[in-house]
Amino acid sequence: MASAKELQRLKDSWLRDPTWDIEDTEGFEDHAEELRAFAEAHRIEQEKEYQNRILAKAIALGCPGNIDLAVYVERLEERIAHLEQRVFD
Repeated sequence: MASAKELQRLKDSWLRDPTWDIEDTEGFEDHAEELRAFAEAHRIEQEKEYQNRILAKAIALGCPGNIDLAVYVERLEERIAHLEQRVFD
């Protein structure tokens, strides 16, 4: 069993880079269910934030019901930001 401090350090590390399966972390096998629940709660929260951001974008574009357009515009804005970063860095 890992200590509460070790568990928190692992969670904090994962939050900085949630690209790996936290529940499969070596040395934390006894905490797999807790870590799986933590990761799922985080994913749900991220999805809620994304949905709220898209709804706000649709409203800002003047078409509150057009989610597809809001997603499209957000992706274009992300691509532009990425290209600007490549050009100016």
